Amino acid sequence: MMFLENKKVAIVGGGPGGLTLARLLQLKGVDVKVYERDNDASVRQQGATLDLHYESGLKALREGGLIAEFEKNYRPGADRLTITDQYAIVHLSESEEEGIMDLNSEYARPEIDRGPLRDLLIASLQGETIVWNAKFSELKRMETVGVCYLKTEQLLLLIW
Repeated sequence: MMFLENKKVAIVGGGPGGLTLARLLQLKGVDVKVYERDNDASVRQQGATLDLHYESGLKALREGGLIAEFEKNYRPGADRLTITDQYAIVHLSESEEEGIMDLNSEYARPEIDRGPLRDLLIASLQGETIVWNAKFSELKRMETVGVCYLKTEQLLLLIW
């Protein structure tokens, strides 16, 4: 992370990806701000469940030191699959099978509701990391530099 030493990083979007990235960068000592369009953490319903896979979402949570909090909030068994046709005839069902409970299994794909996932990610960040009510309005490209315009401020994005 030497290339980020003494730099400020802006992440546009406080969804699962942006918040996870902020957590991982902060653990490396990087100064991070997340610019999120919502007014605050409780402004809206966060939607349906997400399934996290061993090699991606679970790996990021493990590296972020958040797997224990995830285990408190995920939905065991929600990863079971049922496939039906347009007449509701079941062609494949895992409902009778035991779900994979070992989150260290490469076949694990546990599900978690977006609200609790967002809450645990927000709680893991340093105070004042998230800039609420920062609505993205425009991105202009100028050769190798981009300027990102938000409702609250202007950011310089370096792309190399």
